[in-house]
Amino acid sequence: MDEKIREPEAKVEQYLTSGQNDMAFALLYNLAVSSAKKKDFAAAETFRDRLYEIDSMALSKIVEVNQIIDGEKEKAVTADDRNLWSRLFEELSAIQANDFFLSLKKEIIESDTLILEQGRTNDRLFLVDQGQVSMFYGDHEKEFLIARLSSSDIFGEDTFFSVNVCTASVKTLARTHLRTIDKAAFDKLRVTHESLEAKLKKVCLSGRSIYNRLKQKGIDRRSFKRINLITKISFQMLSANAAQRSVKAELWDISKGGLSFYFQSKNPRAVQSLIGQSIGVRFDLKFKGKVKTVALSGIVHGVQSHPLDEYSVHLKLNRQLSDTTIKAIEWISKV
Repeated sequence: MDEKIREPEAKVEQYLTSGQNDMAFALLYNLAVSSAKKKDFAAAETFRDRLYEIDSMALSKIVEVNQIIDGEKEKAVTADDRNLWSRLFEELSAIQANDFFLSLKKEIIESDTLILEQGRTNDRLFLVDQGQVSMFYGDHEKEFLIARLSSSDIFGEDTFFSVNVCTASVKTLARTHLRTIDKAAFDKLRVTHESLEAKLKKVCLSGRSIYNRLKQKGIDRRSFKRINLITKISFQMLSANAAQRSVKAELWDISKGGLSFYFQSKNPRAVQSLIGQSIGVRFDLKFKGKVKTVALSGIVHGVQSHPLDEYSVHLKLNRQLSDTTIKAIEWISKV
C-alpha cells in the first residue's frame, strides 16, 4: 500500500476501533476530496471505496464524492487534448474518455529510435501527441514504407487487441511525444467500463489499422496461397523447458510457408505464452489409399481469441513445403 494511503488508513482504523465511525467517514470523505483536487485519482477512488465499506447507506455523500472526482477528472483533460483526440472523445462517453486519458503514460522518444519491431511481442497501445514516426514492413531483404504517422495517429493496435507479434516495425523520425497504455492498465479500465474496448477498437481499426495500411500499399503478408484443409491434429511445445504434452486441435488452412489451427483452452495466459514459441504439429493425411503422418515445426506468429474459449494459432513453418506436397494437399482438400 502507498504511504500516502497507509498513514490515513491507520487513523481511520483507530476511529473504527474506538467506535467513532462518523469520524472515520468524515476523514475519508475529506481525504477523497483533497486527493481528487490534487489530481491523485487513484488515492481519491481508494478513499471513496472505503466510504461505502464503512456506511453503504450514506449514498448522498458517496455520490457527492463521485461527482467531485468526475469533475476534477474533467478539468485534468485539457481542451488541447480534446481537440487533438476529437475522434476518441466523440466515440467514448465523457467518463470513459476521461478515465482512459488519465490512465495513459506520457513518454518522449528521441529521433531514430526503434519503438516496435516486426515479429516481436508488444502489449502497449501508442498515441502520437507530437512528432513523427515511420511504419515499415520487412519482406526478406526489402523494407517497405507503409506510413508516416504524426499527431493524432495511433499504432500498436495489431498486438494490443489480440495476441500477436508485431505486424510491422515503427521508428521515430523526430523527437516524438507519445502516450501509452499497456494491457494490464487497460484491463483495470475494462472492469468499470464494459463497452470501452469495443469503442476503442472501432476508432483504432476504422481505416487506419496496420492491416488496412498494408492493403492500401498492396502488401500481402501471405506470400503463398492458403488451402483450406480441416482435419484433426496435435501440437506441442518444442522448448527444452516446456512439458512435452501434446494438445488436440483442428487444422484450418495450410500453405507452403505456414498453417493455422484452432483449439480450446480455459487458460488465456498459457495461450498468450505461445507467441514466439517453437511448436511441433502432427497430423495424418490419406493420399491415394495410403495414410501418411505429416510432422512439421515452426514459430507461432499470432493467436486470435474467439467465443467459447477457442483460439486460432498462426504458425510460420521452419521449412517451406515442396510444390509436390502442396499439390497433394490441394488434391486432398478437394476430395
